[in-house]
Amino acid sequence: MILVMGQIKLGKGEGERARQLFAEHMAAVAAEDGCDHYSFAFDAADPDTVRIAERWESAEALGAHGQADHQKAFGRALRDHEMESISVKAWNGEFWRTLIGD
Repeated sequence: MILVMGQIKLGKGEGERARQLFAEHMAAVAAEDGCDHYSFAFDAADPDTVRIAERWESAEALGAHGQADHQKAFGRALRDHEMESISVKAWNGEFWRTLIGD
């Protein structure tokens, strides 16, 4: 299992302008083979900060995601928005335990 977490800090007011782009991309990626979870979340305290959370079955699935046409198109579309910073990191991991809920 590969876990990916990160954040994108957009320029002031860009979060609302980019919201639909992120929503559409989430739907496309969720259909990829090997994708167990893929989400963007706008920070409650800063609507121009986007949190990234992903879970992939394997490094190969994550690699295929990076080469997917819709992923490349998303990267190009993101250039239309002012971005202050971006940080995305991946970890190999395994399930440890449930902390709350199911």
